[in-house]
Amino acid sequence: MISEAPARPADKLAILVWAADPGRPELCATPFYFAAAAAAMDVEVEMYFTARSVELLRRGVAEALLAAAGSGKSVADFRREALAFGAKMFACPTALASHGVDAAELISGLAGQAGAAAFIGRTLDPAWRSLSF
Repeated sequence: MISEAPARPADKLAILVWAADPGRPELCATPFYFAAAAAAMDVEVEMYFTARSVELLRRGVAEALLAAAGSGKSVADFRREALAFGAKMFACPTALASHGVDAAELISGLAGQAGAAAFIGRTLDPAWRSLSF
């Protein structure tokens, strides 16, 4: 009788950020917070920004958004923490174009541009888990 090896838990997390709209700053810090927490647990983390969420990668936007009233932390502070823990961030090229964000306006430290096919590829890979914000 051949016994199967126990299933190994996934150690990679792909996060789709599409509803974190800069017009609703109270929604914008959470994806970065989850990314930082997972990366701190030695999980490989990739964040894919689409829709208006790509604006959180534009210099100056996240810096002007408070994560919560009275918190004293900007959304950019949470973004910096996620990057510091090793989360990789990707901007959807279609979303950039549709929201008028030029690549020259993006923050430094991004892993690059990647869209739907890249994220879907991660969700289909059994080594990866996914979250959506």
